[in-house]
Amino acid sequence: MDDLFDKLKKLIAEKLEVEEDKITESASFRQDLGADSLDTYELVYAIEEELGITIPDEKANEFETVGDALAFIKSELEKK
Repeated sequence: MDDLFDKLKKLIAEKLEVEEDKITESASFRQDLGADSLDTYELVYAIEEELGITIPDEKANEFETVGDALAFIKSELEKK
């Protein structure tokens, strides 16, 4: 799709130990990808490190799907 989504997929696959082909924008972190709160925290940290953005905890808690995270990341990168 686009480079950002590809980067995000790689990070999610690595941190959550899931196949990249299971990761779609509509995939739920908890139900579809099996993430728990610790997994989500580690993923958010990895995204921040990789992309050089800050994701506030209260915002990260709102991410239900990969698409939610992607939309937020895109909006943060556009501010740079």
